[in-house]
Amino acid sequence: MDFDKVLKKFICLSELDTEQADRWKYLVYESMFDISEILIPDYDSSRYRHRITSAAAALAFYRYRKILCARGELSGVKAGDLTVNADRASVEYAYSVYCDALLNISDLIMVDDMIFGRTESFVQRRNYSCD
Repeated sequence: MDFDKVLKKFICLSELDTEQADRWKYLVYESMFDISEILIPDYDSSRYRHRITSAAAALAFYRYRKILCARGELSGVKAGDLTVNADRASVEYAYSVYCDALLNISDLIMVDDMIFGRTESFVQRRNYSCD
């Protein structure tokens, strides 16, 4: 995986500028490592690099949103008596982006020496749920 490409995709998803994204580079590195750890050993990296890049960036984005939510840094909108909490919706959106990316590489995922055709088992097993 190419770090710069994963970072660029993460920046696009998170809508951060390059300077703001610098403090989140560790998430990109960790996500790249975690995605590479679940891939089957003999995949064609040149053929699947775009899908794998997207999955790593989506995982970094999901983790980024969870951190912001935990810190209380995701803001809601208040108009009169109506308050819309953006925390949960933002994390759920990031989670759906991540699940879509995992689904896109499901043919390349290996868990416990088995290759799964569906991502739900992997997501539940790794406890990457939003709850």
